[in-house]
Amino acid sequence: MLIELDTHFHSVASTHAYSTVKEIAHSAFENGIKGFAMTDHAPAMPDSPHIWHFRNLKVIPDYIEGMRVIKGVEANITDLEGHIDMTDFDLEFVDWVIASFHSVVVDNKSCEDFSDAYINVAKNNPYVDVIGHPGSLGFGFQKEKVLKVFKEYDKLVEINESTILHKRDGIERNLEILKICKKYEIPVVVNSDGHYCDIVGNVSNAEKMIEEIGFPKALVANSCAEKIYERIKAKRPDFAMR
Repeated sequence: MLIELDTHFHSVASTHAYSTVKEIAHSAFENGIKGFAMTDHAPAMPDSPHIWHFRNLKVIPDYIEGMRVIKGVEANITDLEGHIDMTDFDLEFVDWVIASFHSVVVDNKSCEDFSDAYINVAKNNPYVDVIGHPGSLGFGFQKEKVLKVFKEYDKLVEINESTILHKRDGIERNLEILKICKKYEIPVVVNSDGHYCDIVGNVSNAEKMIEEIGFPKALVANSCAEKIYERIKAKRPDFAMR
């Protein structure tokens, strides 16, 4: 199995997802991984929970059925300046931050090049850990230039199984990103971006792609749970490694 943690997963708190945290944990156990990050949508998305959802994540146990539950958020990049829809105060309550573009938040018909926005996200948001599904259609960017900036500012690049499976040209776009990341030794995370519990940890199509191009497993940050815990601890000293 390629990954030990699925670090992008949605609970029923995102209303287009269908499973409780406990159901996701049970499926994670059955699927043979060590845990997951619960990353429901931040407030700019129409289906997001109230901001109190994120401020109250402390009530969720660190382990459910032996599975590590990382408390996170999928924040929205809200403009071409690279702002996100979570304040620094709100980000203090989460351990893991994905920043993603979504077409319901940003009009992707008004711009063909989102490079500056991605670069600003990387430079100006120290809490952000992952750039979410950059292989999505509609948010084109200068891949080689921008991916090198992600590495410079220690942002993990997501290879997103859902994009590969369900988005037009998702295979081609993610493959191009992977090849550039291999060339420049840019770390990635490989995630399901799942919305139903049975999917957690299932990244078989991304794994096949990685094997085909000989992408180093050492560059897949979530291939080792401890690597993720160490990354979180470095930014958030109160995070419990065990």
